[in-house]
Amino acid sequence: MRITCLMSMALLTIWFTGALGAADADSHGKFPGKGSIDAYSRSLHPGNKAVELAKQGDIQGAIKLDSESISIYPYDSVTYHNLGNHLAKLGKFDEARKAQEQAIALEPNYVGAWIRLGRTYEKQHKLTDAERCYRRANDIESSYETLEDLGDILRQQGRFAEARKWLLRAKACPEESQYRYADKYLELCRQQSKEASD
Repeated sequence: MRITCLMSMALLTIWFTGALGAADADSHGKFPGKGSIDAYSRSLHPGNKAVELAKQGDIQGAIKLDSESISIYPYDSVTYHNLGNHLAKLGKFDEARKAQEQAIALEPNYVGAWIRLGRTYEKQHKLTDAERCYRRANDIESSYETLEDLGDILRQQGRFAEARKWLLRAKACPEESQYRYADKYLELCRQQSKEASD
């Protein structure tokens, strides 16, 4: 009995350590077969502190701590995502894009990073690039946010019929959000398409 338990524990340990080392590990880039658990653990303090500083409005301090966290463990997609968000708040869009692209390189299906990359492109008036990002986010996980972003970027390009289709799908989503702008964008579609036809 005891030998069976020990063998089971050994197999479980081999499976667990193998799973942590798998190249396709998920959970926002943590332990993707690179670096060490110790380095990841040490990177958490500056990473978490960066989030706190950003909430307090200290974006420069947050960027410094994000960079410190990345220097300890450069494989966490969430830290790159946060860094990109903080850089974009300061209008450093090229640097923000690079950080978001790194988050996506670490975790290709990271919806939040695709959305933020799209919004960074949008702030730079690179609407087709923003559309590509929003479409990718929507392909990964369709939600109110992905549908609304896609609909609005199409509206900004003057593609009103297509925009309406996506915005109406967003309105049909059951999820609640304080940031619901689909009605506003639909009204803008109506006004802008009328102006374009006059």
